[in-house]
Amino acid sequence: MKMVAIVALLISFLALTESVPAAAHPLDPLSREELETAVAVLKAAGHVDRDTRFVFLSLREPDKSAVLDWKPGQPFQREAFAIIKQGRGTFEATIGLSGKQLKSWRRMKGVQPALLSDEAAQLKDILAADPGWRAAMRKRGLRQFDRIECMPFSAGYFGVAAEKGRRLVRAQCYDAGSALNYWGRPIEGVVATVDLDRRRVFKLVDTGIVPVPAGPVDYDPKTIGAQRPPLNPIVVQQPRGPAFTVRGSAVDWDKWHFHLRMDPRLGMVVAMVTFDDGGRSRPIMYEGHLSEVFVPYMDPAPAWYFKSYMDAGEYGVGKLASSLVAGSDCPANSYYFDDWIVDDRGTLLNRPRIACLFERSDGEIAWRHWEAVRDQAESRPARVLVLRWIATAGNYDYVFDWSFQQDGTIGMAVGATGIDQVKAAAKNSATGTEEYGTFIADNLVGVNHDHFFCFRLDLDVDGPVNSFETVRLKRIRRNGPRRSLWVAQPKIIKVESQAKLNEDMHNPALWRVVNPHVKNAFGDPVSYQLVPGHNSGDLLDPDDYPRRRAAFADYQLWVTPYSPDQDAAGVYPNQGEGGAGLPAWTKQNRCIQNTDIVLWYTIGFHHVPVAEDWPVLPVMWHQFHLRPNGFFSRSPIIDLPAPGQQ
Repeated sequence: MKMVAIVALLISFLALTESVPAAAHPLDPLSREELETAVAVLKAAGHVDRDTRFVFLSLREPDKSAVLDWKPGQPFQREAFAIIKQGRGTFEATIGLSGKQLKSWRRMKGVQPALLSDEAAQLKDILAADPGWRAAMRKRGLRQFDRIECMPFSAGYFGVAAEKGRRLVRAQCYDAGSALNYWGRPIEGVVATVDLDRRRVFKLVDTGIVPVPAGPVDYDPKTIGAQRPPLNPIVVQQPRGPAFTVRGSAVDWDKWHFHLRMDPRLGMVVAMVTFDDGGRSRPIMYEGHLSEVFVPYMDPAPAWYFKSYMDAGEYGVGKLASSLVAGSDCPANSYYFDDWIVDDRGTLLNRPRIACLFERSDGEIAWRHWEAVRDQAESRPARVLVLRWIATAGNYDYVFDWSFQQDGTIGMAVGATGIDQVKAAAKNSATGTEEYGTFIADNLVGVNHDHFFCFRLDLDVDGPVNSFETVRLKRIRRNGPRRSLWVAQPKIIKVESQAKLNEDMHNPALWRVVNPHVKNAFGDPVSYQLVPGHNSGDLLDPDDYPRRRAAFADYQLWVTPYSPDQDAAGVYPNQGEGGAGLPAWTKQNRCIQNTDIVLWYTIGFHHVPVAEDWPVLPVMWHQFHLRPNGFFSRSPIIDLPAPGQQ
């Protein structure tokens, strides 16, 4: 046996004989020691060799009922879940952390797991070994291959028989020799479909030379020249420290309590959300997190038609989370969370400042009223707690803000920023036209595209047994001086097929999760309302392959009965044929009345790039809210202290 293998087995043995520190809560993220134990168990079982790659290694959530019944101080079992790529095979493993044992190991047939950073690192070598690709670069005057950056764009699925069963990416390259912002130097007209398992170019398409754009594209201070003079500083001061308390992965603030963890696939998971009301800690949301991201581009060219990314399932948005810049990404009064993650080869990595928590009070008003008769005003300033993290998916940066307001409202805002994905055009913007995008700089076209973010919201409004209700605002006709008005008509939705919903401005409705077993002071069932923000629907045809893969975007809202391990587009959307996830589950048309239910809400927006988006995209915000609707028996902010008493 080689010395390297002996050392690896010894390390695994030592990890298995050491004790694993106990987690404080069943939903805590996997600790460094737990990640080490999981890797050691797999090594000891003979499932780790030089061809092994860790796609995802994360907490396997315990049974929900067990979590809800758990009390601090009680023991609990912890498990890890792994998706492993072993050569050309894909495996799922469950590891018992408390007992340090492999509980399950099974091969998954006919699927492709998410793409790996190792594969991205190998891509340029694969391309450089291909005579056709080298010739295409030289034909364009590019001979220094080490100055070329190539991106492993997910291949998608388009019904091509020859591509089935292969692990593919489609590589597009950029001239990084003349600019830091290589996204502005696309080598247009060449796309290589690469077989990652066989480490070779499967297909090369060259549609002709398009000059690499040479205009200014960088955005660093040295390049942009004179900057505007800075404004007078705004100083955030909390002389007595923040008003929140962090205990490991648990947060307490004002009347809010919640738990958090970073998941390598899903990103930030917010769980066990409760609100103090009259001495009672009332549950609102068991878990909320991003489930999938879908970004299809609207250009049919050979180097563009396949660009329909699904960032959670194809790359892992939690793995794409980037360290936050203090004082810019997060304000000066922020508290930062670090996390541990394993890389593709099972090596532990510590990621500093992976999320931040801060209080915001920037002139917002909680409530106010001026009484004219008495010339008296009462006003209360608002304060909000924000939990922020950022995922960098190639050229785009996505800012995710969970916010907790003092009136019991939970918000989610998604900010899209970073760099537009651009296409090189031979014509100049002054003379050329482009059907599938907009000229945003000389010889650069910002291609039209969409962004869809599907969130899984497991609301437990005063407990897990809930129903879903729509409140239709219906216009009615009357005789008399007032000829028309509208009335609210509530209706409990019984099955999944009736809960596939889109906003309709001509037939508006409220969407509520109600608890029929708990009443407020007026005898009405308590509820929380999902308040959509500005939204857009998917414009692709139902038979289009990208839409079939991301069919969750067919509706802004789905409602399903609770089931663990659900994903909006299925567990393996990479090169998937479509139909998995929400479309497959809801075919059963299960009951969603008086049971544990989950809401799936999709933020969607169309992006037609403009000149102001280049070379950096100002943050574009879209959001939704979960707002109490009869949950309280009076205004939950009536007791806020008056100014000067805070």
